[in-house]
Amino acid sequence: MNLKIIPRRTFFRGTTLGIGGAFFAPFLRQLEAETVSSVAKPARILFFVQGNGMYPDQIQPQGIERPSEPNRLEDRRLAGHKFAESVAPLEPFAERMSFIHGLSGRVALGNHGCGMGALGCFPSPKDAFAETIDAALAKALPGIFFHTGLGVETQPETSIIYNVSARSKGVPLPTQCSPLGAHKSLFSISGGTSERQKFNANTQLLDFLADDVKRMQKRLDATEREKLDHYLNAFQSMSGRQGALVQLQERISMSAPEINERFGVNAFAFERMEAQFDIAAGAFIAGLTNVITLSSGAGRNQVGVSFDGSELELGAGPIPAHEVGHQKTIQETPAAELHVRTRRRHCEKLAAFVRKLESIPEGDGSMMDNTLIVYLSDAADQHHAKAYEWPIIVIGDLGGRLKTANRYLRYPWHGQKGHRTVANFYNTLLHCVGDRRERFGLPDLSLQDLDQEGPLAELLT
Repeated sequence: MNLKIIPRRTFFRGTTLGIGGAFFAPFLRQLEAETVSSVAKPARILFFVQGNGMYPDQIQPQGIERPSEPNRLEDRRLAGHKFAESVAPLEPFAERMSFIHGLSGRVALGNHGCGMGALGCFPSPKDAFAETIDAALAKALPGIFFHTGLGVETQPETSIIYNVSARSKGVPLPTQCSPLGAHKSLFSISGGTSERQKFNANTQLLDFLADDVKRMQKRLDATEREKLDHYLNAFQSMSGRQGALVQLQERISMSAPEINERFGVNAFAFERMEAQFDIAAGAFIAGLTNVITLSSGAGRNQVGVSFDGSELELGAGPIPAHEVGHQKTIQETPAAELHVRTRRRHCEKLAAFVRKLESIPEGDGSMMDNTLIVYLSDAADQHHAKAYEWPIIVIGDLGGRLKTANRYLRYPWHGQKGHRTVANFYNTLLHCVGDRRERFGLPDLSLQDLDQEGPLAELLT
């Protein structure tokens, strides 16, 4: 938020509550998606949401049978089973991870993707129906930044989109698609003289705005004072965040990734993704946030992200994910092969992120020991989501809160006894961080005869 300091008198000259409300509105829209806490907890979660579907047969560990409609819970060890080509970069982390198959998410049905419904377990044709799981977890794991959304889209100049996460009904959370913009938002206090001057100016502005709101309150009746309370709390919260950033300035400076060509608009999609993963790692290491959602071509109307053929060991030229989803052959390469190559590149970037956190000491181990990564597609199991099955890959155990080490879990098929949903999985994560609600999202009405409440007991310690 880069704001020019204006004289106090100029700002309030002729200002009524109504005019002031109009001035404050941009601040409030941003603050709706932010909160403040000086407490950094040793628990952090990253959601990696890929568009265009995650085909179960393309990630199936070798030697583990994949029945079309399983009728019982299967719980196998990953040890001794070679990973499929598309997820092979994750094989070194088998002792940290689980493949979870068989969960459904029919309630979030979409077209090319399920939009916010993927993380919200609700239909998402346009607006946010309710909070998404990343926002719910962020409320339980507060950080200096409430939630950080990072993304990769075809048009890198598209700075911010609102189509993956939501704080509450009708309040979407931003996804920053420009690595440069994300770096500036999170690490500006670590920048040069110019960036630090802007940071100080913003802090000064927030302080005097809060001061003058207090002055105005003294001249208003109780009803009008109540209206201003929201603005005052917002400015004080933002100012508190600025203060917390000052306290962490040295740590932020050490953790901020170096800006290079990967951050620019001319970088290829996977280069920008690598930059976004670097930003995510830096944000975790600096203690700026505890919940990050990183997406690639995910969310409503964003499935068309294109990769360059050179990024997939093919000839130069665009490889549109949307066309691949429609099973088109591009550069004489079948769609199934393109899916595999694309996911392998995703997993290479994810593996580098895991190794980075493993290299950072924390307590008796590393930061990765207290981190959970949830990797899924916003289109469930295919390009046009049917959501009878929603494959999920989990890395980490959130500081021992989850039993995810070396496991392959497959739940009974949709409608069969013992079947569970993505909502049950999300409910499991909430229970891990102290939110003991019995249900997350909306129930699948076609499963009325099955219990859809509570967590997945198999994953809880």
